Amino acid sequence: MSVLSEMNKAEQRIRAKEVFTVVDADGQIREDVKVITPEMKEAYKKRTELEAYKNRTDNPFTIVNMEASKEVTAIEELNTKELGYFLILQSYVDYSNMIKKANTTLPMTEKEIGEALKLKDKRAYSKVIEKFITLGLMYKESVTLYSKEYQAFFVDKKYCFRGSNRSDKVVKMFITSVQELYNQDGIKPADIGFLFMVLPYMHYESNHLVKHPYERDYAKAEAISQKDIVEITGLDEKKVKKHLKMKLSGVHVFATFRAGRNSVYKVNPSLFFRGVMPDEKLKADFILTGQSL
Repeated sequence: MSVLSEMNKAEQRIRAKEVFTVVDADGQIREDVKVITPEMKEAYKKRTELEAYKNRTDNPFTIVNMEASKEVTAIEELNTKELGYFLILQSYVDYSNMIKKANTTLPMTEKEIGEALKLKDKRAYSKVIEKFITLGLMYKESVTLYSKEYQAFFVDKKYCFRGSNRSDKVVKMFITSVQELYNQDGIKPADIGFLFMVLPYMHYESNHLVKHPYERDYAKAEAISQKDIVEITGLDEKKVKKHLKMKLSGVHVFATFRAGRNSVYKVNPSLFFRGVMPDEKLKADFILTGQSL
């Protein structure tokens, strides 16, 4: 290494030290004071967000039935927004499938269900609830809790439940992450409805979207293309592209990988996972360059 190069490096170190040196009113250098620049603050914020994101899979989860979900998406009376509402309600069920308030054991009222769905108008949320009950997705019955009777709403256990499960034809929905996604600015009920429509196509452990989700052999599973997603969801290409760009705290909900001329899609394991628990390698697909903040 040349002398000139060494001198340049030394000058850079001196300049860096000068930038972060604090001098008090008496002209004394303060070694006990730490300077945080806007750049350092922003870098720290991104590191903190990324750490929070990586730990989201510790969330409690609801188990969503894949085959039953496919049946729901085929119901002509339901639009994409209403599919989103139904999935959000599944994130609020307890172990009896009662829709309950967060951090309590008490059932949600109609109004509270409306608030969870981000519907302020009573006619709007009452209409959604009534429709779900008519279609058999939900039901209402009296429950007694702490010596008091309540009218409670339940999601039918055919579609989801809390607890253990031995079937591999299910998807774990991480409750806090899904609710956090829905509460983000710019995320609409139809975005969540799109997620609901593609859940039945998630491959075991890899979270890839495939044509044959129960086929463990990757060579036979067959990756789903964007054109396939358009066909599966019945949405136009423009809407599909928009939904595929969703983000949770700056991290993509769908990872996109190029395979020759085709794209392969994978669902973020902080939101949904098929298997016991996603490993670090799967999480890395969403944290590394191109998929992260």
